[in-house]
Order: sequence, then C-alpha cells, then structure tokens
Amino acid sequence: MTETKTRCHAGGRPPACEIEERRQHLVAVATRLFLSKGYEATSLENIAKAAGASKTTIYRNFGDKADLFRIIFNGYTESLWPTLSDVQTEGKSPREVLTAVGALMISQDIFSPDSVALMRLIYHEAPRFPELTRIFGEIEQTVVDVVAGYLRSAQRRNQLRLTDPEWSAIQFLELIWGILSHRVLVGLASQPDDAERRRIVESSVDLFLNGTLAPGRHPQGDRADKDKTTNSPTEKV
Repeated sequence: MTETKTRCHAGGRPPACEIEERRQHLVAVATRLFLSKGYEATSLENIAKAAGASKTTIYRNFGDKADLFRIIFNGYTESLWPTLSDVQTEGKSPREVLTAVGALMISQDIFSPDSVALMRLIYHEAPRFPELTRIFGEIEQTVVDVVAGYLRSAQRRNQLRLTDPEWSAIQFLELIWGILSHRVLVGLASQPDDAERRRIVESSVDLFLNGTLAPGRHPQGDRADKDKTTNSPTEKV
C-alpha cells in the first residue's frame, strides 16, 4: 500500500494514478455544484475555480458541461446497468429473471439521497436543456434494450407470448419503477425498505406475467360471458 502511494506521487511526469485522482476530484466537485446549484447555474468556470483547476483541464478530460454531466450521471448508473446485463437467465424461469431485474431496478443505491437529488435535477431542468433530455434518454433506452432482449429470447423459447417485446419491457419497468419513483421524487415517500421493495417486485412480476383476468373469464368482460351462456345450446331434459 505505502509503496504504491509513493510510486504514485513520485516526481516528474504525473503517473496514471495521480491523473485519475485529479480527475475524480473534478468529478466530485462538479457533482457537488450541480446538485447544490442546479445545471443552469453551474458553469465550467465555477467548477474549475472550486476544484483548483483550469477550464482547459476540464475540456481536455471531459469535454463541455453536458459531457461532464453525462459522465457524472453515468457514474451513478453504471453500477446498475452491467449488473442488469449479467442477470443469470440460463435455466431460469421468466418469474425468476424478472424478479432479479426488478430487484435491481429499485435497489437501495437507486434511491440514495444523491441519486434522488440527481433525478430531481434532471426532471426540473431537462425541459430547458435538450442535452439533459438526451442523456436521460440514452440511459433509459439502455435499460429497455436489456429487458426487451431477454423478453425476445423468452418468446423464442415459447416461455412468453408477447405482441411487442420492447413495449412490454417498458410496461414492466413502469410497473416496478413508475409510481414509486414519482412518489420518492416529489417527497410523498421515502426510500422503501427491503420488505416494501420485495412486495413491489413480487406484485409487479405477478401482474406482468398473469394479468388481472380471473381464470375462465372472457377478455371482453361480463357481457361476453353472459352472451356465451345465452348462446350455448340448451340441454334438453
């Protein structure tokens, strides 16, 4: 440990580890300013001054303000998306796979204070800054693509019957994430505990896989059931 630190801070040209430390420092400072001041009110000049760096250094390492924000947002989500892609599907039922995906989508990290603050910032400022909309859209589509890819493979194995796997993926994610995220973002709910997250995931997977129609009921409702009974041949005694 000591040897590595000494080598990292040796004289001459800054080694890779020191460059990475400076980069992470810039990201941390930029994150703090974005979350406290908002996207519009935070400039690269503010970030450079607070970090003790130059705008040239920021441009060289990150690009413009939108590029820097994208890196920060990706940092909050990159721990989820690779894990989402690595969900084991071989030999697993759709219920098992979708339960694992759902648990990741509302994990404790997703509703951490900084993550919630970042999402609030995007919802608040995205209408005025198309670059924020693009960043959010790219991340969201990544998740949809992963889930839709699984649904297509399950459909090919005749495990699921779907008319549109991509739209089905969106519907499933909304069941898991939709109302809960909105309630947390506006302050109507706090981060759910383990029991609540489990209840949300299990009920959402049940609804997605089974629907709400009772066994034996006609999709067109009670009228169709009545017509079916009326039009059936009358048994002669």
